[in-house]
Amino acid sequence: MRDYDGSAVLAAIRSINSAETPRATIAALSSFIEGYGFERIFLGQLVNPANVPLKDILYVSDWPEELQARRRSQMAILHDPIALCALRSKRPFTWAEARAHASSMGRRVVDMVHDYGITHGMMFPMHALQSISGGVSLGGPCKTELSVLQVSELEIVCQTAYYHLEAMLGPFPYQRLAELSCRETECVQFAAAGKSNWEIARILGVEEDTVKKTLGRAGTKLQAVNRAHIVATAIARHLIFP
Repeated sequence: MRDYDGSAVLAAIRSINSAETPRATIAALSSFIEGYGFERIFLGQLVNPANVPLKDILYVSDWPEELQARRRSQMAILHDPIALCALRSKRPFTWAEARAHASSMGRRVVDMVHDYGITHGMMFPMHALQSISGGVSLGGPCKTELSVLQVSELEIVCQTAYYHLEAMLGPFPYQRLAELSCRETECVQFAAAGKSNWEIARILGVEEDTVKKTLGRAGTKLQAVNRAHIVATAIARHLIFP
């Protein structure tokens, strides 16, 4: 393993933090990752495209335009095993790791990228308090064997670029994180456990109508359309235990 030299990492971080435009930010990141065998960048927040327009999310990519258009038209992210793994994972992982556990549809989504010569890559998940989950996916035409140290170097520079762009381009309309009251949180938590309004009322010692109104207020804050949507949104935003 090569001797560690942090000067390149520090130089990349300084270059990214001084970038004044998204293009300059991606250029600085691209220059850094070339030394690790990567050529392409897909950086963005992981949200359901059926709920949030592309213009309202952090989304920056230098993938071929035709590939991006194909993925958008097929809502590929909903089946993409790399994106799905990034929602759950706290550590970087290779595309091959994600594909190995994918559904047949998920494998086709990954192979769609392979069709454009981007055959190998790594995903660096991004999870932070008061921020929607996202990731930085790096790709290239050749498999690259990286040391643990090299992965860590890439991770910290990718984090710098991601949160620099999020701060530069945000805040995003859907990113206003709802704050539920203690009672609203309790009711949603019991609803997630499958309790009816009557059961929740008995547990909390309140009227059933109070529970109904409390869940209604929670739904308004979460912009949810029904009980299941309230629970799913609260779990996705880490407001209650899954």
